[in-house]
Amino acid sequence: MAISRETIEKKNIAYTILKPYVEGVTKLFFRTTSYNYKNVPTDEILIYAINHQNALMDALAVLATSNTQPVFLARADIFKKKTVAKILTFLKILPIYRIRDGKESLRNNNAVFQKTVDVLKNKNGLVILPEGTHGGLRTLKTLKKGISRIAFEAEESNDFKLNIKIIPVGLDWSNYQNFRSKLFVYYGEAINVSEYYEEYKNNPPRAMNMLRERLAVELKKYMIHIENDEYYDMVNHIRYIFLPQMISKLNFKDKKQPNQLYCEQKIIKNLNDFVHENPEEAKKLNETTLRYSELLKKLHLRNWVLQKGKFNILSLIGQILILFLFFPIYILGGIVYYLPYKTPVWATKKIQDPQFVSSVKVVIALLIFPVYYIIITVLSTFFIESFWCKLAIPTLLPFVGLFAFHYYIEAKKTFARIRFKLKTFFKNKDLIELIDLYKFIVQKMENIT
Repeated sequence: MAISRETIEKKNIAYTILKPYVEGVTKLFFRTTSYNYKNVPTDEILIYAINHQNALMDALAVLATSNTQPVFLARADIFKKKTVAKILTFLKILPIYRIRDGKESLRNNNAVFQKTVDVLKNKNGLVILPEGTHGGLRTLKTLKKGISRIAFEAEESNDFKLNIKIIPVGLDWSNYQNFRSKLFVYYGEAINVSEYYEEYKNNPPRAMNMLRERLAVELKKYMIHIENDEYYDMVNHIRYIFLPQMISKLNFKDKKQPNQLYCEQKIIKNLNDFVHENPEEAKKLNETTLRYSELLKKLHLRNWVLQKGKFNILSLIGQILILFLFFPIYILGGIVYYLPYKTPVWATKKIQDPQFVSSVKVVIALLIFPVYYIIITVLSTFFIESFWCKLAIPTLLPFVGLFAFHYYIEAKKTFARIRFKLKTFFKNKDLIELIDLYKFIVQKMENIT
């Protein structure tokens, strides 16, 4: 049964079949971890409110980590082409119209808001990106009033008996574009809209603002929020630089999420206080951090190299030998999967908005990889006689491709270690300065925290 806008809230067989595949590709592209979903009251009427930094991928993050078939609200301009509109409707996405779409188009929101009531009653969840627009900064933008309006109007049209709960969901991307980057999805504690019923009955605009402000406060608990525009780059760099030390300071034995998020938030808070109380010292720390960042790029190094500090020669030799041993598998995976891996990269080169890059890559991967996999399987059937080889090739090739990618990443890390070791041995001036800057930043943060 096809999904139409009129029945978008209903469960659909085709959608049910395809959802695990979309989830799998999303989790393959981004190494996805979710936290606290088990405490989400999924048997109740829910609105999921998520921070918006990475275009379509933000919605897919919730789809990939929830057990329902949620309906999403997205900006209306992406529905202009009929074919795209049908695909988006199949994906259970409804358009929301903004003033930039034309003042007259805002009337269409009335029908959309009415449909959201059906979605909410169906208890599959309504997903809203309350910032309205995405952005590549780890900052929560001012929330739009739409989410408050939807919640209250749904309640009002049902005599305030729905008992809607809003679930703030924080998304943290280690990198917005790169394959196998990390994604952390943090499901927060529910906000009961019922707490604002009386205020809404007396003063609707005030109640909407109160709910919106409460949601902003709650969302910031579950995401990285850097509010200082002037020192954004400094804060963003230092939250990575000082993270191992902060984890140690707070005695976290488990360095994974959500402990890591808490430590980064602590670093950001301490830096905000420091900037406010010591403006002159903050300028110096900012200059130091910018210079540190410049040298990192110049030397083609990453923070982790400085954090590790020393690399044993025997260990490096061992890593080189391991890379040499598995090199043939890397070559095989690289040759077989070069085209399907590179095609999404080529297709996104001319995209002007970098936040759309990973969304387009994932969509292309969803379409290309099944076709490519079928072609490889058919070819192996025709040209290989051994039954076991025919069985092994389609079974093992996906793992070989993934292995090849991680081999490439590990090889880059090994060469970075070697480069660091050689530059240290030859007393490279830039590296010496970089190490000194790193030590200064760490010591400064030790004092600040």
